[in-house]
Amino acid sequence: MVKKDIYSNYYGLLFDCPMGKPVEGCVFREIREMTISERLEYLKNVDPEIKAELIQKHQACLAKREEKIPYSRIAVL
Repeated sequence: MVKKDIYSNYYGLLFDCPMGKPVEGCVFREIREMTISERLEYLKNVDPEIKAELIQKHQACLAKREEKIPYSRIAVL
């Protein structure tokens, strides 16, 4: 049985920030500097705990940035 990757919905983070411009300390910044094949290979082979940590840091950053957006703007995103 093939184990499902619970983080497969996060592959887009390898290519761009959902907020447009990444913050200075973005955990995906160095990964995005790799070639496309290197990014995919990295995420495929990275330890699941490290992958989970990257996603948790992303989610915390996103939540913090969304707090600064006026409610009316979030509604139209």
